[in-house]
Amino acid sequence: MNQNDLDDIAHRIASAATEFAPSHRPTPRQAADAAAILRDMIQATAIHGLTFAHLDSIGDFPRMVIQLVQCRDGGR
Repeated sequence: MNQNDLDDIAHRIASAATEFAPSHRPTPRQAADAAAILRDMIQATAIHGLTFAHLDSIGDFPRMVIQLVQCRDGGR
């Protein structure tokens, strides 16, 4: 994974965060955690030949990973 990939992940998380209603937007810490989780997911699936494009073809993973972090944090 190179810097462009990491920049893309950060951009995608930031963009997904703006889609949430103001009262449900992730905190900066949650956004950072979501970016780290998404990075780790992509790295983990790469051993199986999968890319971010494959993940994109089946779902909105940036948004889902934000929701996952918020669920972990009790819905903040």
